[in-house]
Amino acid sequence: MTGKDEIVKKEILVEAQRLFQQFGLKKTTMDEIAEACGKAKSTLYHYFKSKDEVFDAVIQLEMLNLRQFVKNKVEEHKTMLDKIKTYVIEFHKEVVNKVNLYRLIRQDSKSFGFAKDKFLKMMEFEQSYIVRILEDGFDSGEYNTSAKEDIPWIAEMFLASFYGVVQYGVEKDGYYNEEKIERIVELVVPRLFT
Repeated sequence: MTGKDEIVKKEILVEAQRLFQQFGLKKTTMDEIAEACGKAKSTLYHYFKSKDEVFDAVIQLEMLNLRQFVKNKVEEHKTMLDKIKTYVIEFHKEVVNKVNLYRLIRQDSKSFGFAKDKFLKMMEFEQSYIVRILEDGFDSGEYNTSAKEDIPWIAEMFLASFYGVVQYGVEKDGYYNEEKIERIVELVVPRLFT
């Protein structure tokens, strides 16, 4: 793909992202995406086979941006505990701040099976990141309360738990309560990992 192709594709994704955020996947059409980015509909089909493929690319772009942001925040810290705490707080804060990502995955997973697959792939990726942090802590001697072979399972349960806590809080309160999550992280993370 040429540099010009990359620019056109990015323009399409930016406008599609805005429309998906505003109207959701079901109510956004390829005609609306084409009009919003000032392109012919045939241009969209040159880069994407379908609206679902555009949606997939938007989610991938959102996840890439989210992961890079969180990774940069985590890497500012030296200790495993600080990295885990920062990960939980920053990941969930960014997912909720990127309301379109959170809303699209939740809203459209009810009617589109592939959104569920995307969510599960996202969680697998996040689990592998937590595993790396815990294994580094294990190797450095900072984390020794579990066997190394249990780390993948521990990371999975840890992520599922915090995802549930955040989802429950958003559903119950109608918004993300950063202060509450920070207090939970400060209370729970040291007890789990020291």
